[in-house]
Amino acid sequence: MTPHGISAVRPDSPLARFPRFASDDLDEVRAQVGRVFCEHDLRVIGPGQRLDTRLYFRSGRNVGLGRMCYGAGVDIDPGMLKDFFLLQMPVRGHETIVAGGHTVHSTLAMASMVSPSLAFHMRHGAGTEKLFLRIDRAALERQFLQLYGRPPRGAIEFVPGIDLGSATGRALLRLTGWMFAEASDGAMLEQPLVSVRIEEVLMTTLLESLAHNQTLAAPDFSSSTVSPRFVRRAIDHMQAHCHEPLTAGDIAQRAGVSARSLFSGFRTYRGTTPMAFLRDLRLDKVHAELQQVSGPGAVTATAMRWGFMHLGQFSAAYRRRFGILPSQTRAPTDAPQRK
Repeated sequence: MTPHGISAVRPDSPLARFPRFASDDLDEVRAQVGRVFCEHDLRVIGPGQRLDTRLYFRSGRNVGLGRMCYGAGVDIDPGMLKDFFLLQMPVRGHETIVAGGHTVHSTLAMASMVSPSLAFHMRHGAGTEKLFLRIDRAALERQFLQLYGRPPRGAIEFVPGIDLGSATGRALLRLTGWMFAEASDGAMLEQPLVSVRIEEVLMTTLLESLAHNQTLAAPDFSSSTVSPRFVRRAIDHMQAHCHEPLTAGDIAQRAGVSARSLFSGFRTYRGTTPMAFLRDLRLDKVHAELQQVSGPGAVTATAMRWGFMHLGQFSAAYRRRFGILPSQTRAPTDAPQRK
């Protein structure tokens, strides 16, 4: 069964604004693809085929999004990826991935997740086109540490096959589909305060929902010996750095606890979440700036600079906090306005 949601949420030509190269020369294709992925052996399967390779790629802080197609059927032997994970989702055709004792026949209904510590081989069907996400290994390992309060035990290795018709697969499709649509035509990934949160959501989703070799245990905050001082440390860090693209993992690391303990602590001692607390700090910054500026576009520009991309949600949150709409904010009568 072909899962629903791929064509519905992705533009007709994902990442069309980010072409990396187009070529049918085997040596050039191998070199250009290697710059995005890694060095590899590339062989065309059978005579009389035109390679006709096209690659589109948009890099991010820790996650790159790409689209590519080999016109010909090819065998690809990269050995091990070493420093990144590779999530692949065909949108046309099929490919076969052999990794870690698993063989995945990847189609529109089956994605693949290749872990960097596993040697793998891939056969890419002629005319197959796929979307892929290149996820930095060190970033995912940091996310693991921040999420669970301990480093992974050995290399993180995912089960390579992802059934896109399952509940987990459909949720992953919705998330990645939105990411590709936004990367192609939107502006959210251009905002550092927003894009880092999106990458964190993706990595948390992969760790929490996909099968892998790490044993996870939920933290028992009720029996924790961590004192409320970590909440104060987290607040101090957010107040000093709220203009930076902070993630829950960043805040937890500075506070000296896991992300789960951070969330539990904020619920227990503050009745909120750390990210909601950070949002309110940023709303305060917007409020202060809007008391000093005026003119067309001031509200939108200020909101976006502080990481608020959905203006409807921003206005509602602003009104709940201050009792007025952003556009109704006025400078104090005894303070000069800046145009």
